[in-house]
Amino acid sequence: MRHPNLADPDFEPTDEQLQELAHRAFAGVAEANARALKQLHERIAAEAAEALRKWREQRSCNPS
Repeated sequence: MRHPNLADPDFEPTDEQLQELAHRAFAGVAEANARALKQLHERIAAEAAEALRKWREQRSCNPS
C-alpha cells in the first residue's frame, strides 16, 4: 500500500487501507508487551527470592 497523505482532509480510506493502517500502527505492540511482561515476571521472581533470603537470614539470627 502506498502511504496516503493522512493530513489531506479529502482522504477517505477504503476498508482495506484502514486495515493496513491499523496493522502498521500496531505492529510490534504484542511483542513489546510480551517482552515487558517477561521482564516484570523476572523482576518479581528476583525480588521474591531476595525477600525469602532476607527472611530466612533474619529468622536464623533471631530464632523463636
